[in-house]
Amino acid sequence: MGVKWRFIEEGDRFPQMGIYPQAHLPTGNSRRGLGEGRASYFLPLVAQNSWGKLTVYGDVGYVVQVRETSRNFWYQGVVFLYELSEKVKLGGEIFGNTAKEAGGHSTVSFNVGGQWEICGGYNLLFSAGHSLWGEPTTMTYLGLQILTGGSK
Repeated sequence: MGVKWRFIEEGDRFPQMGIYPQAHLPTGNSRRGLGEGRASYFLPLVAQNSWGKLTVYGDVGYVVQVRETSRNFWYQGVVFLYELSEKVKLGGEIFGNTAKEAGGHSTVSFNVGGQWEICGGYNLLFSAGHSLWGEPTTMTYLGLQILTGGSK
């Protein structure tokens, strides 16, 4: 759960900026290895700027974890998104974090993907990526975004 608040609109001199505090609530059975068993809290600062069909946005944030074996950590990332057409955007992302657990290591990873507007208000989101530094990890994502109200 989270709330995004934009406190600076994008202009000639400044990028759009906001905060997006979130509470990640436990939903799985931690005794069976399904989740942390306790909430964690994400406190990011986000910024975005656009130049024609290119949009760049990034965030830096601090994650507060309350599980005994975990530690708080910093997260950062930057995304480049290019509008190929009115319905298709493609981009890339690089992101990382400091160690999440005592004795753990920092990670840096990348994703490539995009957004395809299927029809008004419905977007297909997709990405795939891999770690560059830290534990070898392959990531994939496929999602359906449903926009409501005046969002587009």
